[in-house]
Amino acid sequence: MDMTQDQDRRVKTLRRELEGWREVLYVGHSILVWEKQYYPFISISAVTALFLMIWYLEPSMLTLLSVLGITVTLCDYLVPQIVPWIVGAHYWTGTHERRYEQIITSVASLCGLASYVSNTLASMKESKPRTYFVMVTGSLIVSAWIGSTINNLLLTYLIMLVLVLLPGMKHHGILQKYFSTGLQAIANLMKSSVAAIHGGKKSDGDANKKKD
Repeated sequence: MDMTQDQDRRVKTLRRELEGWREVLYVGHSILVWEKQYYPFISISAVTALFLMIWYLEPSMLTLLSVLGITVTLCDYLVPQIVPWIVGAHYWTGTHERRYEQIITSVASLCGLASYVSNTLASMKESKPRTYFVMVTGSLIVSAWIGSTINNLLLTYLIMLVLVLLPGMKHHGILQKYFSTGLQAIANLMKSSVAAIHGGKKSDGDANKKKD
């Protein structure tokens, strides 16, 4: 019940905060889920062009972060004001509104998943500190090794490419078709970790009761 209420609260909050971006979100969602056959090539071309520009200009990290911040600030200020004026009020229909609801629900689900993972790690840190330490340290060591082996710009490009293509692959069933076994194994691992955490808490509670 609490999870449903949290989800509804997230949906209402995101719907209000992203109201000025609904036209952009609608078009972006259409591209990400590959509503047309050439949309994946648009996504790949856009990401590739961006990283080719970064590779060619070779900006410093401070310059890159500053340009990114300026871009985000300009978009946050201009998009809600310019886009409705360009498309007009007649553009938005009931079909667009239903799609917008689906997009907001998906974004809220992602936020809920991130919150769930964060809470799970926090619970693991309290109940099983050694497991938490080994898992986090091992993951960071593997990440550091990968980062030192592969060019950072190339690695970031590949990660961004996967993230951009992931919604379309999920929407068209490619993930379920080719990666269902791996996804199921990850889901089972997460469930077993959560069960072990709750079991450990219950055992600690029983032990404390016996001592009392």
